[in-house]
Amino acid sequence: MGYKNYTIRGKTDGFGCQYNAKLSGLAFCLNSGGWPTQYRYIHTPFATVSHGWRKEDRVAQLNEFIGIPDNRIGKRIHVPKKFETKVFNDPNAFYNSSVLDTIREYYWSTPKPQDSENEIVVHIRRGDVQPHNGGDRARRHLPNVWYNTQIPDIVSRYPSHYKITIHSEGEMPEFESITDGWPQDIVDRTVFKLDTCLTTAFHEMVTAKVLLMSKSGFAYTSAILNTNDIFFVRSGARGQKIPLGHWIRTPWGG
Repeated sequence: MGYKNYTIRGKTDGFGCQYNAKLSGLAFCLNSGGWPTQYRYIHTPFATVSHGWRKEDRVAQLNEFIGIPDNRIGKRIHVPKKFETKVFNDPNAFYNSSVLDTIREYYWSTPKPQDSENEIVVHIRRGDVQPHNGGDRARRHLPNVWYNTQIPDIVSRYPSHYKITIHSEGEMPEFESITDGWPQDIVDRTVFKLDTCLTTAFHEMVTAKVLLMSKSGFAYTSAILNTNDIFFVRSGARGQKIPLGHWIRTPWGG
């Protein structure tokens, strides 16, 4: 039996997509089983992260945040990839309970922000994802009217004291129509958190009792870490198309 040292490196996009890629490599190696080749995951930390996290000290913060130790010293890399296609194409074949336990142990091994105070957390992808941007950016946009119906439907499945946090980017007038026509009880239980620190928003998504995803790697990766109820929104982006088996599918609106 031989072995090959395997790493994920070379991506320069946002935190969620890069983290998702690294988890795909880790999951692949943990499932390699030793025949005919044992792949050993060698972690390459983030080098640069887009969306305002390019500075060296901020990237170091994210590397500590995910908790995966840098074990490259003295290791020759045999297989470098940007992501593992096999995991992206069939995540349920790789994210078994043992792999998920390992990923979560790494995540919880380093300091974290406060857990979500509200039981239901919704992520709305905005920022550079707008209809006028065209292409993939437009396809990832879910309009306010979609959330206007989906959020109350999800809320109705849970106790009436559950509070709702909506995480996104932008100015409040852009989101006001989401609550149009909602019962006052749901409006009173809902808080918008716009432009919150990335690690705070991510951790609140990880620790929510109920998570409604967006079409983003940020949401997809937080859902992998979350052990509770996940409402899946399918993205056309690679690595975000297929839900884990216990996630709940939603009409994804596009």
